[in-house]
Amino acid sequence: MENQNQLPNESESEQQQTNTEPTECLSSNSTLFWRVFVPIFGTVFLSGLLLTFLLIPEEELYLPFPLLWGRVFIFALWLGWLLLMRSTLWRLKRVDANSTHFFVTNYWITVRYPWVDVEKTEVKRHLGRRVAHLWLRAPGRFGQKISFLPGDRFEGFRKENGVVLEGE
Repeated sequence: MENQNQLPNESESEQQQTNTEPTECLSSNSTLFWRVFVPIFGTVFLSGLLLTFLLIPEEELYLPFPLLWGRVFIFALWLGWLLLMRSTLWRLKRVDANSTHFFVTNYWITVRYPWVDVEKTEVKRHLGRRVAHLWLRAPGRFGQKISFLPGDRFEGFRKENGVVLEGE
């Protein structure tokens, strides 16, 4: 069976050299905290609060307003939290790179892309943090836009390897 990761004009020895080249972590070390800990901790906390309001009878809670309002508010807060996590933090990935490829992981699956597949890169501020986006020419395993928190080595790697940011 043919090696599916090999480029058409790339020999097997070149392929092995590419795989052994050391990689640099372009993501921030806090990515794991923002990607895994914050969504899980917040969801468990708000789910417990929601269950508390749903399971405790109204007579045992001394609230200055009807319990239904509290239940609706906590449910709306829980639903808003889940939507916020899905659209922001859950999209963050860890990115490692070498001069020919970059590796994207969501901490369960790792995918390798060649740098030629990147259409554009951009760095924006979102919720008070810098977020880098790699736009691919065609959708990959994680979609067409890969978002990550750039680490300290991102700027140096970008300048050394000629990765051009949008607007430069």
